[in-house]
Formats: sequence, C-alpha cells, structure tokens
Amino acid sequence: MRGVIKFLLTLIVVFVCAWIGLWWYAQGRIQSGFTNWADQQATHGITVAYSSLARGTSPLRALVTINGLTITFPATANGSVPVVTLPSVGLRIEAVNPTVFNVDLPQKMTINAGGNLDLAVNFGSVALSEDLDPNALFQKSVYPFRGGDFSASGIDFLASSGSLLLLHIDNIASHTDINLAAGGGQPALDESVTVFGMALSPLMTRIASIPFDGRINQLNFTLNLSGPVPPGIFALPNQMRSAQYDPQAQQKILIPIIHQWASGGGSGSFATLLAVGPTTANAGGTLKFDANLQPAGTANLTADHLDELTAAITSAYPQIGPSIAQGEAQLTPYISTSPQAGQTLTVNATYGSGAININGAKVAPLPPLNWATLENPPGSGQ
Repeated sequence: MRGVIKFLLTLIVVFVCAWIGLWWYAQGRIQSGFTNWADQQATHGITVAYSSLARGTSPLRALVTINGLTITFPATANGSVPVVTLPSVGLRIEAVNPTVFNVDLPQKMTINAGGNLDLAVNFGSVALSEDLDPNALFQKSVYPFRGGDFSASGIDFLASSGSLLLLHIDNIASHTDINLAAGGGQPALDESVTVFGMALSPLMTRIASIPFDGRINQLNFTLNLSGPVPPGIFALPNQMRSAQYDPQAQQKILIPIIHQWASGGGSGSFATLLAVGPTTANAGGTLKFDANLQPAGTANLTADHLDELTAAITSAYPQIGPSIAQGEAQLTPYISTSPQAGQTLTVNATYGSGAININGAKVAPLPPLNWATLENPPGSGQ
C-alpha cells in the first residue's frame, strides 16, 4: 500500500513540475512573441514602446501584461505623427482552453492623430481572442493563428480630451477563419463583421442637419476567399504602408500577389448589408478566373424605399437635389415600385468572356486583363 501511495505522490509531483515548466515556457513564448512583433514593427517605421512588462503568477493561466503601451506610426503627408496609447494590454492563455489566445484590451484608449486632434475611445465591454494552431507552441516558424473573434459594445469616440462625443456604436462583432494550407478551391479566409447602431452625436447631427438622426441602423460585411495563400501576404500591410503616398508603387506590390493567387485557382465572394433610415441595401459579388486568368463573376445590388430615402436627403440638403434627380434618371431602367417596398433598385450584373451584362442585357465590352501591364504600370520604372 505504501508503495502505491509513494508512486501516486511521485506521479503528482512529476505532473506538477511538468505543468509549471510548461506554464513558464508558455509565458516566455507569449513575451518573446510580443517583443519580436515590436521589433518587426520598428523595421517598418512603427515604434512600439511600453513602461513595463510583467508575467502572471497563477499557474492556471499564462499571462503577460504590457503597461503603458504606446504605438507611434510614421508621419502622414501633412507631417502629423499618429500615436495610439493604451494603459495596459493583457496577453493570456487559460489552462482550461489552451488553444485560445486572449488579448485583454483596456476599456479606454487614446488616439493622437497629430496637431490638436486627440481622440478617446471608450468601451462598455471589449473582447478579442485568437484561435491558436497547437503546432506553433513548439515550432516558432509556424504562423500561430487560425482565426479569431472580436466583440465590443457601448463604444464612444470622443474629442476635446474626452468631453465631446463624436460617434457612438451600440455593438460590433467580427469572426475570422484562416486556412493557410488551402489549395485551389479550398476556403482560405472567411470573415464577417456586424455593426449595430452607429450614430453621430446629437450635436453634430443638429449642426449638419443630418437626416435619420445621423444613424446607421445596421452594417454587415462578409468576405470569403479560396485558393492558395501567397507567401508574401503577411508582409503586404507593411509594404503598402511604406508606399502609401505612391499609388504606382502600391500597385506593383499588390498585383503580383493577386496574380499568384489567381494562378493557383483563387476565387472569392463578398456580401454587405446597409440599413439607413427606411432603406435596406444589399450588395454582393463573386470573382473567379478562367484558364487564361481572365476574371469572371457577378455583382448585385438591391435597395428598397429609395423614394423615402432620397426625399429625406433632398429635404436636408436641397443643393444636391439636381444630382440625385440625375442619378435616379440614369437608374430608371433598374427601378421598380411596389406598395410594400416603395421604389426598389435591382441590379444583377455578370462579367466575363469579354462582356459586362446588367439584368440580362449587355451594357459594355470587357477588355482582356493584361497582367504584365498591371504589374508594371507606365511611369513606375522597373
């Protein structure tokens, strides 16, 4: 009996030691991951600074807390230097859910956009988490995330040292799934974003005479991309930022990545919904490439109660009434009227095989896509 008890005690001690070792190692990986990220940002002109960094003490979670975090971006075209400041950020993995990486954001952050433009962002609640690839725990070369979720409620954007409300959002939620091993036709990215109750402040709404109380009732967006993920995709944001004042340089960066994706059987689709005042608009589209890497797909748009929408806008801003009337005249072939939906715009377009069609009728030719010209736009140099 004593031998059994001794064995069990030894087993418990070994398990506890192994667990403490794994916990310490996980915290070290979180800390080094953050510092490596900060160093990488510095190579792109972004300075990441903090007042202190501390590891957690509970063996039930791996935790690293960054205090006094500031992120300074490169100067804009007018010389302003944007700075984002967060009192603290927690990077956390719970023992009961080891494949979820939590980012504990503060309920208040500040954004100095340069000059006298200081913004405060307050959250009633905020949560950010990423789904971890278990292989990344011991293989530093593996991209660590498979997707994630973000949610926030009671969001206020304030100016004048936090005393002037500019914008309020009731709720934001987003979800992302990533598959870096996707092949042709396989899902690589699925992303959805939903925003409810986005409204300008009552003061701004009154001053600018904005209809519908300056409120967007709902905004939804979904994006689906399939096909192999180009190797350079993760460097793209920093590359585009470094060339932000040179559209031709950005084109030379972006187009080869799209070309590579198309060559591997890439395809995609998106959909969006916008509800403003009496009108709900839905838009969407699809994209694929034929054997000659020429694009083909669909695009659609529907919007109801346009008569009520345009009447409210024209009443608030009479000076743009002629432009609205001109636009309605051009869209007349695609507008119908019913007692339930009022004036409704319906546009269903297809493109490919050298033509663009709307609601079944050809409206324009589609010239062939020349990848070489796109990758080397005239005047950009080689």
